[in-house]
Amino acid sequence: MLKIFASAAAIWSAAIGAHAFQSPLSSLQRPQPPNTNSRTMLQVASMEPPSPPISTDEPTVIESDPTPKSSDFNWLKAWHPIVPTEFLDAEKPHAFKLIGMNIVIWNDGPIDSNPAFQSRKERTKGAEKVEGQWRAFIDQCPHRKVPLSEGRIEDDGSLLCSYHAWRFNGEGETINIPQIATSELERIKANPKSNCNSFPVQIVDGVLWVWPEASDDAKIESALTPVPSNDYEGEDVPEDRLWKGAWNFRELPYGHDYFIENVVDPAHVPVSHHNVVGSRYGDQSLKISTLKPLTEDGFSIGVQNSVSDSTSSTTFNAPAQVLIKAPFGEDGARQYLELYSSPSRPGFSNHVGRMVIVKDQTKQMPKLLKAFTLPLPIWVNHIMASAFLHQDALFLHGQERSLTNYGTYRTAQPANDSYAKAVLPCSADKGVMLFRDWMGRFANGYIPFKGDTTMPPSDNEVVFDVWNSHTKNCKYCLTALRRLKRVRAMAFLASALVAAIRPKVLGVVGSTLSALGFSGLGLVLSKLIKMFYRYEFSHADNH
Repeated sequence: MLKIFASAAAIWSAAIGAHAFQSPLSSLQRPQPPNTNSRTMLQVASMEPPSPPISTDEPTVIESDPTPKSSDFNWLKAWHPIVPTEFLDAEKPHAFKLIGMNIVIWNDGPIDSNPAFQSRKERTKGAEKVEGQWRAFIDQCPHRKVPLSEGRIEDDGSLLCSYHAWRFNGEGETINIPQIATSELERIKANPKSNCNSFPVQIVDGVLWVWPEASDDAKIESALTPVPSNDYEGEDVPEDRLWKGAWNFRELPYGHDYFIENVVDPAHVPVSHHNVVGSRYGDQSLKISTLKPLTEDGFSIGVQNSVSDSTSSTTFNAPAQVLIKAPFGEDGARQYLELYSSPSRPGFSNHVGRMVIVKDQTKQMPKLLKAFTLPLPIWVNHIMASAFLHQDALFLHGQERSLTNYGTYRTAQPANDSYAKAVLPCSADKGVMLFRDWMGRFANGYIPFKGDTTMPPSDNEVVFDVWNSHTKNCKYCLTALRRLKRVRAMAFLASALVAAIRPKVLGVVGSTLSALGFSGLGLVLSKLIKMFYRYEFSHADNH
């Protein structure tokens, strides 16, 4: 069991670690030579040149489309990723946050036998829920503004507010209020205030996207706006050449813009992810080029490091997607990291990501990528992701709060702060400065959160929290957690029984060893169970 978990940790970490802008596992392919040339051969893109200028061999310039500053991007009129639907329990409403708004995600499918409004105790034996449409509402009952996420999904496919039993259909319309007469119900239904704010939703590659605006034009505008996806650069790749890894998701303890900043930054990877992807003591020189200049739609950079002959690409498609591609050989094989993010609330973001492998033209999987395709349980991948994600989270969580609290760079409120002045950028920060330039030129320099825009304080316990960021919303992890707890209880019970009543059969030594074995299993399971709730990481201990 422990070998499986260890393998899962290594595989997941290496998979997500491909955003190191190295070819996957490239640090294992050949030894890293001493660092004889640590400078990067590129130009810095920044919102404005820092003062004094950065000393580099090439001039510091803004590499972007020479169009004037635009403020046309509207965060409320865009698609935002929330969660892969396969991980949600379709029989329960789920609470999420988006741009400071509390939203409830739920499925309006009825059960397949006698779909009536009735107690679950009266449900027909063997009846199963039919998957209807996934819905996204503001998490407020129109009646007294209590959270609908604390309600229920009934057998007829309606959403029930558990406070006074008001019920709503998938369009957000009030369909029943049990305490009043029909005539009053009809008057209330005719009042627009009785409707929940129902947002447009799309499911693309299994991920639920929300358009967080409920005006009369929202359906039309959202239908005309494509949801970002991996189009394999326009190539029509047949399904039998594709291997798609399991999605992962969680609410990260730092903002959406800091997530994007992190995944377009190749320089941090061998340092932050030492012993997982690369080494902080190896050659970290980079060659970074601009593949697509900055526009309101995003940008793309190419990255080549000292241990790989090929060039990977990193593409930011505004505002939610980063695609990282690493080629393998000359026959079309390549690896993608599909990384998505949305602003959940000040200081936090919704992250969804997975790996996709394109086999070569002969439909063969490159040998170095086969390790990523081992059939591991989804819940193992999910809990082991913390071993990688928490390495970055420690820095980004503190960075965002420090810049905000000192008033030098704030993106949760309109402040017109300069990132280039707030930090000390160097030429290796090209992707970072291009993104910050996008924020300043095309997105008004901030995310317009609803409600309280105060930045929460720095707290490593929030960084290490796995339960609230992931487990409580993942049906795979919740099921595995329940089963592991049962096995742990059985192990401790077996240990006690063997020690107490089996000495005459097994002998003193045999009984003692058996009891210790069952106790040891219980302790191992306790450590594993803890990872569903909390995972702590220390860079000082990562030698």
